[in-house]
Amino acid sequence: MARGLNRVFLIGTLTARPDMRYTPGGMAILDLNLAGQDTLLDASGQEREVPWYHRVRLLGRQAEMWGDILERGQLVFVEGRLEYRQWEREGEKRSEVQIRADFIDPLEGRGRETLEDARGQPRLRHALNQVILMGNLTRDPDLRYTPQGTAVARLGLAINERRPGQGPDGERTHFIEVQAWRDLAEWAGELKRGEGLLVIGRLVNDSWTSSTGERRFQTRVEALRLERPTRGPERTGGSRPQEPERSVQTGGVDIDEGLEDFPPEEDLPF
Repeated sequence: MARGLNRVFLIGTLTARPDMRYTPGGMAILDLNLAGQDTLLDASGQEREVPWYHRVRLLGRQAEMWGDILERGQLVFVEGRLEYRQWEREGEKRSEVQIRADFIDPLEGRGRETLEDARGQPRLRHALNQVILMGNLTRDPDLRYTPQGTAVARLGLAINERRPGQGPDGERTHFIEVQAWRDLAEWAGELKRGEGLLVIGRLVNDSWTSSTGERRFQTRVEALRLERPTRGPERTGGSRPQEPERSVQTGGVDIDEGLEDFPPEEDLPF
């Protein structure tokens, strides 16, 4: 298995005051809604600004420390990771990908440009939205072409993480969807299930209407760079990463059977 690497870095503006609550066991949970704009180059080399909105969860003492301090419009730096969880409700499998903060810090906002969206929420221009992942492919990449001839590849990445208190061996696997476009997609299309992959990209929350008229949602990573790690000596007794069963997701972070439906061409991020 490739080394497990799972890091998220965000700088954005709080769209509202954070929401604080406590678990029955007394643990503090702080949910922050951040907004920003990424500056990307399109196929013709022109810059394009793409807005994003992400919810970040902070737990424990840090949550209590910042819960009464942070305000709407505050610039915030977040360092954390993507966390996959799956459960069953009323016989239906559900799953989600959350941004779990390990560290946050307010930033000086002087000289930084913010915009207001259609809902009056502040959104930071030239924000930071970076994800760095390393894991193994759970399936062969799905390479297709839009009606306009643009290559798009979808990949499933399994990331092993060792943290205290996570299962008998302290190990947990996170399943993250990755998408690549154009030349990067065609390069990714030659990869195979089980191979290691380093992904550098941006976090995206998608929503679109499928061919059946159903609204679909998904949280994924838009790849800006892909690298193949050089494998060391093979380990005995290992197994190839297994993709979880596809499931229905609520809360705007769907990773279900909607993967066969691609967003429209005008929604391409770059």
